[in-house]
Amino acid sequence: MDQAIDTRQLRAFVRLARSGSFTQTGRELHLTQSAVSHAIKSLETDLGSTLFHRQGKRVHLTHAGRELLPHAESILQSMSHARSVLGTLDQTPRGRLRIGCTTAAAQFILPTVLREFKESFPLYEIKVTCGETPDTIDRLVNNEVDLAVSLRPMDVSRMNCHAIFDDELEFLVSPLHRWAQNKPKLKDAANETFIVASRNSLNFAMIQEYFLKNGVRLNSFIELGSSDAAVELAKLGIGVAIAAQWIARGEIEAGQLIALPLPKSKLKRRWIVSALKNRPLNLPERTFIGLCEEVGRRMGDGKL
Repeated sequence: MDQAIDTRQLRAFVRLARSGSFTQTGRELHLTQSAVSHAIKSLETDLGSTLFHRQGKRVHLTHAGRELLPHAESILQSMSHARSVLGTLDQTPRGRLRIGCTTAAAQFILPTVLREFKESFPLYEIKVTCGETPDTIDRLVNNEVDLAVSLRPMDVSRMNCHAIFDDELEFLVSPLHRWAQNKPKLKDAANETFIVASRNSLNFAMIQEYFLKNGVRLNSFIELGSSDAAVELAKLGIGVAIAAQWIARGEIEAGQLIALPLPKSKLKRRWIVSALKNRPLNLPERTFIGLCEEVGRRMGDGKL
């Protein structure tokens, strides 16, 4: 099992192991009893092991729980030490981090990154500005944001780029769509309705270029303004979305959508976090980039 464990779940596990009481653990962590219970159940599900025996209002560690406890305590101690070192180095820095990103990055990448970032730099103010990749890169070049999380544009001459992860665009169709039974040929795309988040995105430009290079002009689109809305419409069978699987992982796993590879060749993208070239980065900015790279590795492995 190489999936990263949520540190909040580990913290709840260690406190519960020490106290033996959900009520006491909730009191210590300033959480409701149900929140503690949910954290423990999620941790047990992730690990595939029962960690506690429930006996009335008290709980006791199982064999698996006793095995996990010293590792959990060591992890939390190491994290506490790392934060202490960072605080000593930078004297709990105060400042402002301006982030530009796409809406997909804001929804799927930033929540985990910002949660971890705020634990290390609690006094830092964060401002996030969302837009499509071309707008986000313009804001970076014009010094309106400090860091950009986006697709990799063609021109990176003024940027230092750090790769986050690569993905692949595919057709996302309802199980009732005709393509679910008969895989489409390239020419079939000319008569299909495609659901897109925005025609002003780099993603849309890549899709158009891909089909034109293969001699097919796409004729019918529904533009909705968000990836979530595109997924919902595809589920209804009204059209076909072209997206990466991680945008709709839950729907695919639930059988509400089917992912089909593009007929001719793969259409791959690279996600990056970037800064202006030759601009020195401070410790919070370097930390943010490192967190993006870590979350990207997990997303690329299908673990987020």
